[in-house]
Formats: sequence, structure tokens, C-alpha cells
Amino acid sequence: MRTDIDRYISELRHTTTVAGLNYEIWWVYKSKDTRPLYVEAMNRYGLFFQTSIHAHFVALLVALYRLYETRDNTFNIPSLLKILKDEARLSDATLGLLESIYKNEAKPLWIKVNILRNKAFGHRSVAHTVEQVFQEAGVTPNELRDLVEATKKLLNELTHAWDKSVHAFNLGSREDTLQLLGDLKGMHEG
Repeated sequence: MRTDIDRYISELRHTTTVAGLNYEIWWVYKSKDTRPLYVEAMNRYGLFFQTSIHAHFVALLVALYRLYETRDNTFNIPSLLKILKDEARLSDATLGLLESIYKNEAKPLWIKVNILRNKAFGHRSVAHTVEQVFQEAGVTPNELRDLVEATKKLLNELTHAWDKSVHAFNLGSREDTLQLLGDLKGMHEG
């Protein structure tokens, strides 16, 4: 059983990392702090950046959705928590903390991701426009970031209790994205 739990942890760490990387790229493209600095360069390659913005957003949603879906035949946090509880592998106090992070921090944000994924991106609802789906979800960019961060916290609390490890989650895509945009901007200024 230890191997199965270790495999779950590895899969969930990877998916969390993917979500974080896609969030960072998407947010560099969209943020009011960075977009104005590079919008002219991005407009020179309009179709590429429109597609890239969309692709990174959808990849973010898919990864975040995957982390908290409730199917019992996929790697997801609710299933892992159930296994740990059923197997009595962690203390009641630790399980209570993990459940609290899941229910109070992650799940309310995941429900918003779920709406977007299931009504606008993974499936396309005939009953609603994309704008209506976004309005129903009411999700903000900061909430997407917060869901990534809550997931990192939950996984690190879990793994610290499980095997005294934590994961640094130190891969970042922000600096590379800024460098790329800076290079594109510089090519046309000189």
C-alpha cells in the first residue's frame, strides 16, 4: 500500500506543478502589471499569443480539475484522503487538518474551476454562453493562484506526516516568459 500512496503523491505533485507553471505563463500574459509592458510585441504575433493564452488557461483548468475530481479510478486528492482514512495511515489530527484544508480552502475554489471546465472548456454547454459560465463561476485570477497554493500546502502537510518530506514546488515559468517577451520586444525596438 505504501507504493500506491507514494505513487498518488508523485502524480499529485506533478499535476500541481503543471497547474502552477501554466498559471504563471497565463498570468504574465494577462496581468495588468506585465501585459502593458509587452502588449505591442504580443500584438505582432497576435494569433500565437491568443492561442497561447487560451492553451495555458485551459491547461491550468484541466490540471486543477484533475486534482480534486471525485472519481475513484483517477489520481485525485479526495481519493487519496479516503485511502489514508480507510487505511488509518495518519493520525486523526493530521487527517482533520487535511480535510479542513480541502473543505475550507480548496473545495470552494475548485467548484468554480469545475463550472468552467464542465460548462465552457471540457464540455461546451448549449444552455449558456461562455460569458454566462464565467459569470456563474465568479472565479478570479487570484483564486486560481490560491487553489494552486492551497494544493501545495495540503500536499506538503500530507507528505510531512506521511514520510517527513516536503516538496519545494520551486519550478517557475514566470521568469522565462518575461525573458521571451522582453526578447520579442527588444527585437522590434532596435
